[in-house]
Amino acid sequence: MTLAARILCRVVDNFGDAGVCWRFARQLAREHGWRIRLTIDRPELLERLGARPAVDAGRGAIRVERWTADAYLQQCDEDVLVSAFGAEAPPALRAALAGAPPRPLWVQLEYLSAEQWVRSHHGLRSPKPGDGAVEHFYYPGFDPCTGGLLREAGLFAQRDAFAGSREQRSWLAALGVPLAADERLATLFCYPQAPIASWFRLLAAGPRRWRVLVPEGVGDDALDAHFGAVPAVGQVLRDSMLAVQRIPFLPQDDYDRLLWSADLNLVRGEDSWVRAQWAARPFLWQPYRQEDGAHLRKLRAFLHRLDAPGEVDDAMLGWSGDADWPAAWRVFDEHLDALRPAFARWSATLEAQQDLCTRFAAFCLERL
Repeated sequence: MTLAARILCRVVDNFGDAGVCWRFARQLAREHGWRIRLTIDRPELLERLGARPAVDAGRGAIRVERWTADAYLQQCDEDVLVSAFGAEAPPALRAALAGAPPRPLWVQLEYLSAEQWVRSHHGLRSPKPGDGAVEHFYYPGFDPCTGGLLREAGLFAQRDAFAGSREQRSWLAALGVPLAADERLATLFCYPQAPIASWFRLLAAGPRRWRVLVPEGVGDDALDAHFGAVPAVGQVLRDSMLAVQRIPFLPQDDYDRLLWSADLNLVRGEDSWVRAQWAARPFLWQPYRQEDGAHLRKLRAFLHRLDAPGEVDDAMLGWSGDADWPAAWRVFDEHLDALRPAFARWSATLEAQQDLCTRFAAFCLERL
């Protein structure tokens, strides 16, 4: 059954919310034939992510519109209304949802968490006080009792065909990145609170050569503090065993290829975190920092599920400021090759589960 959905998105954290919403919309259109209207307050971000609604939709169709003012959002003619990451329906639209009409089905697409409570909250419905509008809570997660993770059909086959191939070497060369046999490759995408400057010092003084690829706008203060300069795109700064190279902001599909090519991926938030897990390579995740320490609870919950060796726990906690980072990095770096199978096993474990969009489609059909 072909459905139509309207997705509401307000961009809170740079590209993260927009990136997840675009992957979500694209997969529902391509693989499930849904017609999608994505209402977003910063649609220009989608262009930088490589979004091409007219080309990427596949069997369905995707219409992108700018969320400029709430006044024109008075009704939803689609079967499903998705409020992504707390993007609430404005008052006029909420009024149209009063009394829980059969359509649209109103779904809150929540943030990803590995915490145990997600299992009991996923799928719950809640009538809103005052108007009786009913919202349904959809929680992404890491086991079959949750909403799953965004993963396109055939993604792992693409990854395995690309890794180590001539295409990979050509792609990296076009990006201006050499693949040296004696140099490890890392990608860096993090929040400013990460101990970037400390990491640069450790790499420069370390026992092996590292090349760190840093996208535009990431780590500028640390780069300036360590090298006395912020590199332009394509420029390489060196200090002993460390080479740091600035790369351009990449479209989503190219970002996947970058993660598949690295020996280590440092990621943040939600979208890059999930894509690093599909890369089946070692990664360090930095959750979005929260003043009450909730980000560390989220990190520990994920580490409990990941069930990797202690070197991984210490490095991720250190990267988020909850352990001795220099000591943790030295051990993690020393054992990196031996740790790689643990990340590959985790990726394969998640692959055995249904993806988020397949579960979401079934979730909606059951309730309409």
